[in-house]
Amino acid sequence: MLAALLENQSMPIMTGRKLTFPLLYLLLAACLLPGTIRGEDFIDLVQRCEGCHGEDGNSTIPVIPSIAGFSYEGFLNTMDVFRENDRIAIEFQRPGEPETVMNDIARLLSEEQVEALAKYFSERPFIPIRQAVDPALAERGAILHKQQCERCHTRNGAEPVEDAAILAGQWTPYLRLQFDNILSGKRIVPRGMLRRIKKLDGEDIEALLNFYASTD
Repeated sequence: MLAALLENQSMPIMTGRKLTFPLLYLLLAACLLPGTIRGEDFIDLVQRCEGCHGEDGNSTIPVIPSIAGFSYEGFLNTMDVFRENDRIAIEFQRPGEPETVMNDIARLLSEEQVEALAKYFSERPFIPIRQAVDPALAERGAILHKQQCERCHTRNGAEPVEDAAILAGQWTPYLRLQFDNILSGKRIVPRGMLRRIKKLDGEDIEALLNFYASTD
C-alpha cells in the first residue's frame, strides 16, 4: 500500500489539487503508527474540512474562518464547545452539496479523529487574508486591542495561544459575526472576555476589525 501511494502522488481530493507532501507525510504516518486512523480515512477527514475551510485550512469564504495554524488545544476546545452547543455555527451550503453545520459535524467525530485533525491543522501555516482597511479605524483599533485584548490575544492577535484563536489576518465578516454571536448569547465565552466585549460600542468593534485586517 505504501509503495502504491508513493508512486501515485496525484490522488484527487475535494479541492481538486494534488496530494501535497504534508498530506502525504501524514498519510504515511497514519499507516505506520499503531492505534491511529487509517491513512485513507484521515485524508477523507481533511478533504471534508478543506471543502469549507480551504486548502490546508486557509479559507477563501469570508464567513468561514481559516483554521490553519490554530493551536492544538484551541482546536480541541473549539470542537468541544460546538459539541456542547456553547457555540452555534452558521448553516453553510455549497451549491449542489448538502448543508453543513459544525455543531453536527463535531458530534459525529470521535476523539481520535478530532485529535488527528487538530495536529494536522495546527501544523499548517496560516496565510493572512488581504482585505480593505480604514487606516484611521485601524489606528484606533490598535489602541483598543492593547487595552482590552492583548493579554490573551498576543502579538496583536497573531499568535495562537491555547484557546486564543488567530485574529490578525482572519476574515473580517467572520470576526464581525463572532462579535454579534457573543453579544447575542449564541456563543459562550469566558466571563472576563464577555465583560470586555460588552464595554465596546459599534465603532469600537469596527475599529478592532480594521486593526485585525491590517495586521498579519
